Amino acid sequence: MKRKLGTQILSLLALVMLFYLLIMVAMVIFQMKGVEQWRMLMAMSALQNIGMFIIPAVIVARIFNAGKAMRVMQINRCPNVMQIAMVLLIYVASAPMMNGIVLWNEGWQLPEWLSWLRDMEDAAMAATEQMLSLTSVGRLVVAILLVGVLTGIGEEFFFRGSLQRLLLEQNMNRHAAIWITAFIFSVVHMQAFGVVPRMLLGAYFGYLAVWSGSLWLPILAHALNNSVAVAAYYDKSIETMPWIGTEPTTLTFVISSVTTAVLIFVFAKFLRKA
Repeated sequence: MKRKLGTQILSLLALVMLFYLLIMVAMVIFQMKGVEQWRMLMAMSALQNIGMFIIPAVIVARIFNAGKAMRVMQINRCPNVMQIAMVLLIYVASAPMMNGIVLWNEGWQLPEWLSWLRDMEDAAMAATEQMLSLTSVGRLVVAILLVGVLTGIGEEFFFRGSLQRLLLEQNMNRHAAIWITAFIFSVVHMQAFGVVPRMLLGAYFGYLAVWSGSLWLPILAHALNNSVAVAAYYDKSIETMPWIGTEPTTLTFVISSVTTAVLIFVFAKFLRKA
């Protein structure tokens, strides 16, 4: 089993690197052709999610699990209406809590020798601003489909459907597998001032996959989180909406945290009995 795990991880990484190189070639071609910056960024996002996340995860699952790829990746079961409703409810309930954690993480004061992390963060933010400079409803729809939905599918295929699955197949403690995957998921984004909320989200997605036995539930939660973030770039009024807004009060933060914990506890019991 250990040898098989190592072989699968190496195969996964080799495929990721292969498609990364191909995507870099595509970017050079786009630049030589003078493709508009926004269009190029959208295309690169789509290629990254399909080439670096979805395809490697599916290929490895198919090679090492002949005839059982869909089952081992947990994409053969769709969530029901009740499960979808609970994911939506938890998202709304958790908004002030997550916004508070985001603001806390963004306010970290790091020593001077780690100032390069802030430079990386600023560069990542500038790239995001450029990608999500949405000047029309049409571009908003494209961004939601590619940055919101496709990214949710791609990252969940790779991190929960492949990496977390491989750790669990090694008989690793499920909590350890979920949190290790969540940590890697967060660190890979290379944004130190968002590492905590992203790791919490990764763990939540991981538990959804384990509890439900379906990868589509964390995909839904992930795509919803990304899509609302994209919409907020287009319509800044979302950031000031009551409850959903980005600056929670102490009271809303506490209420949100308690409500979210209760909802997740109840949801977990419901999913385990399903």
